Amino acid sequence: MHGKGLRITVAAFVAALGFGLVAPAIGAQTTPAPPVTKKVTVNDNYFKPKKVTLAVGDKVTWKWEGFSAHDVTVVKGPQKFKSKVQSSGTFSRVIKKPGAYAIVCTLHPGMEMSLKAT
Repeated sequence: MHGKGLRITVAAFVAALGFGLVAPAIGAQTTPAPPVTKKVTVNDNYFKPKKVTLAVGDKVTWKWEGFSAHDVTVVKGPQKFKSKVQSSGTFSRVIKKPGAYAIVCTLHPGMEMSLKAT
């Protein structure tokens, strides 16, 4: 193919590329997975599940289901946060930093969980 036909073919490819109809073969970027919400139950003296793994940008929502008051406190990890002491309702946080998190209820020794963000 020479001359005018080649120019039309190249122009059509560039237009398709601009409209997202053709992905470049080299250096193509993938779309990250949309954020998800992980749910953790706060019950009488335990978190369920005790271990949560998620991606940076995901949200964790703790939901109180027991009768006792508790809090959610990061005692070790790259991002610190702490809920208020409560016996019902929810508390949510978007995890913005990768790493390992140790989370406890400061009112009840031994009530702990771990979170890993990648």
